[in-house]
Amino acid sequence: MSDSASDEDLARLAADLARSLRDLQRELEPGERGRLRPPSPRELLRFTEEVAIPSAILILEANVRALRLLQRAIRLADPDPDRDRTRDRDTAVRDRAVELSQTTVQKLDDVLADVQDAVEGRPTDDEAERVLTEARSLRDEIDGRLAAETRSTDDDAETTASTTVPVDVDAELQSIKDDLDADGDDGTRPE
Repeated sequence: MSDSASDEDLARLAADLARSLRDLQRELEPGERGRLRPPSPRELLRFTEEVAIPSAILILEANVRALRLLQRAIRLADPDPDRDRTRDRDTAVRDRAVELSQTTVQKLDDVLADVQDAVEGRPTDDEAERVLTEARSLRDEIDGRLAAETRSTDDDAETTASTTVPVDVDAELQSIKDDLDADGDDGTRPE
């Protein structure tokens, strides 16, 4: 009984596949249906809602995750967070993070500008206008937070700069290398 049921299922699936292929072939045949047309405003709005905006959100989330991973890697690379060079490096990383975030916000702004251009030239759609207003509001909020972070970073850098002790990084690195080379020469491995 299971063989006949599976044969019936296979036959039904094959018939569905053949029907789908015929429909696709009709769609691709030259003629009136073969002519390409620009997307309708509704299709454009649906694409924006289902693809463009979620893509922008994913890009922002990916950047946040990448920056968090970078922050963890920096912490692992230098276990002594009280050193001045660590603070300088943290400040540089924070500045880079702010720069990357601003670039991402700029890309989002470009996408929103493209959507606005698509919306112009047709009757006003309240839903599209509401989505654009909400997206711009979120962008402005992100810009404000980034500006606040930049000001906070600058204030931290001024505080750190006033209490820093000059360190000759090259001499320190050479000293560590010499210690490692000396430990390696006697056959013991440094811990």
